[in-house]
Amino acid sequence: MFPVYVISLADEQLRKTAIKNHLEERGFECEFFDAVDGRQMDVLSHPGYDGPRRMAAHGRHLKGGELGCILSHRGIYQKILDEGHEHVFVIEDDARFDADTKEVLESFLAKNIPYDMVRLLGSEKVARGKHRKILPLYKGHHLVRLRTSPGGTHATLVSRTGAKKLLESTQKFAFPIDTILGRAWETGVDWYSIQPGLAVQDLDFESAIGDDRHDKTNPLNGVAKLKFKLTRLRFKIAEALGKARVYWGNYWNDKAVAKNHHQTPPP
Repeated sequence: MFPVYVISLADEQLRKTAIKNHLEERGFECEFFDAVDGRQMDVLSHPGYDGPRRMAAHGRHLKGGELGCILSHRGIYQKILDEGHEHVFVIEDDARFDADTKEVLESFLAKNIPYDMVRLLGSEKVARGKHRKILPLYKGHHLVRLRTSPGGTHATLVSRTGAKKLLESTQKFAFPIDTILGRAWETGVDWYSIQPGLAVQDLDFESAIGDDRHDKTNPLNGVAKLKFKLTRLRFKIAEALGKARVYWGNYWNDKAVAKNHHQTPPP
């Protein structure tokens, strides 16, 4: 059995009780990891924050809550390395899981497939998106390679090698952690997903990092706004190329994984 760490703010007792009870119903025992409350932090003064890159890509700075989330996940990755775990299930306290989650993850680990991270993304949008089925796991669930890089940090299975790569690649940051997790062309993290999805977020709880991160207002004007249109276009093109490079660049690796487990090679 692998360790299960739940990231939660120290004073969020209702959320802690809810996720603990839910995980016990799903067959997991968990340990809580105190999240960094970044809502009042000064993002611009943090030494790891790359403000110019962020502004070029999005035209607005990260919010304090997003900074706290990045620092919380970095803390988990450091804990994985310090304690020498090979596999850790990292969960945010608003995650909710399919009844077969434990068995599906155990099925995956039993195959001894090298990996850095498995993201449990259960949204309908992800399910509808293009993905490559690699091999079957438990009760109709498949290990897959997604064509895109959706956000979502609510549930990830992380290996020791993945934790090391993520810790190194987040020393400097310009994006929220859920965006960073998807940017394998930059981090070098080899990540898979599982479909049908295993985890969703419980939207009955208000966001613990603040809803101001959803503010898409662009404060720029004049020449700065015109310049942003160009840097934004460059960012989107680079992102599209990066997604394609990861998906198609892993074709032969995914084919080898399927072949080694006696599956039909993926399309």
